[in-house]
Amino acid sequence: MADTIDVLKQNTLMLHEARGRSYTLLVSDGGAMAQVNSAGTQASGFWSMEERGFCWTARGAASLCIPMPADKDVGDSWEITGPTGKLVWTAEIVAGRTDLAAAAAAVAGNTEKDGHSGQ
Repeated sequence: MADTIDVLKQNTLMLHEARGRSYTLLVSDGGAMAQVNSAGTQASGFWSMEERGFCWTARGAASLCIPMPADKDVGDSWEITGPTGKLVWTAEIVAGRTDLAAAAAAVAGNTEKDGHSGQ
């Protein structure tokens, strides 16, 4: 059986909000993490496993926690619901480590073509 955190340290966690935004997260040993959002904004921060689940903070923002099943592997996805049972996120483990700088640049290039600043 896979240990989800060990799998994440070698791969990429994608979080897709029900509202359409997405986040790409890379977790590393020692609690370091980095992310890029669907607007192309990159941030570094810290992660930890707590009673509330997988928690992280980036760019000095408040800590965010999501349930983290212990047995997920590459290719797995799961739904994360809020306190009312409404779907908030879909989480997915993608093979390999995404190049966050390239992902951010790709988003920036797309928003410039579309006439949006991504802000």
